[in-house]
Amino acid sequence: MVNKTLQIFSLLFFNLIAVVCQAQTVIPLYDGGVPPGSELLTREETARRDENGEIVTIRNVSMPTLTVIQPEEGKKNGTALIICPGGGFQGLAFQHEGAETAKWCVEKGITAFILKYRLMPFPYPELDKAEQSQRDSIFIPFVRLAVADGLEAIRYVRSHAAEFGIDPAKIGIVGYSAGGTVTGSVGRTYTPESRPDFVAPVYAYCGAILGDRVPEDAPPMFLAWATDDPIAKGNPGLYEQWRDAGKSVEMHCFYSGGHGFSVVKQNKPSDQWPSLFEEWMINQGFLRKY
Repeated sequence: MVNKTLQIFSLLFFNLIAVVCQAQTVIPLYDGGVPPGSELLTREETARRDENGEIVTIRNVSMPTLTVIQPEEGKKNGTALIICPGGGFQGLAFQHEGAETAKWCVEKGITAFILKYRLMPFPYPELDKAEQSQRDSIFIPFVRLAVADGLEAIRYVRSHAAEFGIDPAKIGIVGYSAGGTVTGSVGRTYTPESRPDFVAPVYAYCGAILGDRVPEDAPPMFLAWATDDPIAKGNPGLYEQWRDAGKSVEMHCFYSGGHGFSVVKQNKPSDQWPSLFEEWMINQGFLRKY
């Protein structure tokens, strides 16, 4: 009887492990090879974990990956969202702006892909010494690497859409702060294979966004930021570029929320943005209403 019980427990345990592994998978981009530009990123990647072993922050990324989190069986709706955490190009707020957003996604039936994009070396003394006006020129070479990873992520997800049960015409990208820089840049520098179907820079840092114009077939854009956040003050300019080009764009600016609110409730006006984003996706045809 004891042996029978142990067998049943073992079977349940390994089935649980299988479900967890199926629900969350880490995929190396560029077929696991060293992407162009990473030759200069020689510092060892490090991650800080919480008491449960979950990754909180990551630094010194040279090998980009996608962490895939899928909705429960039967809840998947075919929409995919690539998530770009922020961190000032020197780190990734993987838990706060990655895993928390992925959790929100799967609750809505969206398949989430957390992008671990390449970063500048940390520490980077030249950045600490630079005046604020000089920082963008320091960021740009590393932003190019991160944006290349964002474009590769969209290419990968679209080319493997059938495997993930995703509609290849419903692949979006959302990014926070520096991740918003990546998202906005992807929205201006894509090729036909890497074009996102929608883009959502959230409290994006706009000073280092790549691309000198809004493409003729620019995807619809959703922006959210708080007016008490000086880092995101360039968001109205990004909105105006899309609007003046005659492209679909919606922006929500909240009088309070600060920087880094993610999808986590903090009893401030910015708490509204995830529900507004969901409604926008429904109105745009990227999400169906339950």
